[in-house]
Amino acid sequence: MDRNQGAALVATLNPTDRQSFKRCRRAWDLGAGARHNLEPMVSVEPFDVDRCIRDALAVYYYPGMWDWTRAVVIPLVAQALDTAVAREGERLGPDLPRGFVARAGAARLLLEHYVDWAPTVERLAPVLVEVDFSADVPDPERGDSALFTSHGQHVRYLGRLDLLGVDEHDSYWIVRHRVVRDWTALDTLVRDEEALAACWAWEQYYIGMEIAGTIHNEMRLPTSAMMDVGSGRPAGPRQVTRERGGVPQHEGSGGGRSIPQHRRMYARSAEPVDPERVLRDTATLFRRTWIRRSRSEVTQAGRQLAAEAREMFNPEVTVYPSPSESACRRCPFAAPCMALYEGRNTDAEAILESSYRPRPREELVEGRLGGMTWSTGRGAAPPRFAR
Repeated sequence: MDRNQGAALVATLNPTDRQSFKRCRRAWDLGAGARHNLEPMVSVEPFDVDRCIRDALAVYYYPGMWDWTRAVVIPLVAQALDTAVAREGERLGPDLPRGFVARAGAARLLLEHYVDWAPTVERLAPVLVEVDFSADVPDPERGDSALFTSHGQHVRYLGRLDLLGVDEHDSYWIVRHRVVRDWTALDTLVRDEEALAACWAWEQYYIGMEIAGTIHNEMRLPTSAMMDVGSGRPAGPRQVTRERGGVPQHEGSGGGRSIPQHRRMYARSAEPVDPERVLRDTATLFRRTWIRRSRSEVTQAGRQLAAEAREMFNPEVTVYPSPSESACRRCPFAAPCMALYEGRNTDAEAILESSYRPRPREELVEGRLGGMTWSTGRGAAPPRFAR
């Protein structure tokens, strides 16, 4: 079976399409890969500071360099950010949006302070960065069978981890890096469906590994109000530069801390007797929230994902808009949606024809950090459900 034939037998679901379905079914219908799969011909996305910072942190947390001295690593991290910023400039074209240079400078300053702050709170060794995963979605009515579409395709959930780390107790954590305007409320982090679904999916993808919880690594772009007058530094004392801290990558615990050595069939965690549910480390620009996830939480996340997937891949699913000021203002399908909302179906079709194009299939980029379909020391293959 060639690659195209294999792809035709699989219907994929990703976190973006799932979020879109729950936010506004019309936008989901127009943009999701399993539906019309459209995108604007001209990008309407702003400068993606979040993506740039995550690219830089993928280098900072690259497992093979975790024990290297910071004098060697930090220049490579800064170079990764510069490359990401240049890529954003190329994507946005010659007429860069106003504020691009200022935001790029703020991103560089944020990264500079992050690499000073992180060693003071680090309690992990990185295992994988920017790694892709996939998991077969079970039928919510028959847990031992895969979910299939009406065309006979089995449904697979795809995602990507910013970072998979292991702590001093050999417990694994999924880490999410996010640039935010304001700190996210704790109850919102606890109910983070994408993070919980990643816990469930990774355990299906990497058999025998149990995820202890999620770490939400929030970063705020520095503003003038946060700075000391004339210093260009966040208010308050600056952390003294130091090595990167955390758990050593090659410490001999459970066979080593890199993924080829950690076969979870025999390397088990030794958790504290009474671990805390939530831990936090907070500074002016950074907040790191550790949330332990129970077995019932992870199981329920898989069940909910399966129930939503069944509805999303139902050809009879009802499609309707969910207007809101914040969502509609940023929606790339606002123009055709408005035409449909006003009953101008012909105009909507013309807009879609002239201003949108099929979204290209995302290909695995050779050489990308974490750009692999399976980890090298998995120890077991993912489960194959019966139809």
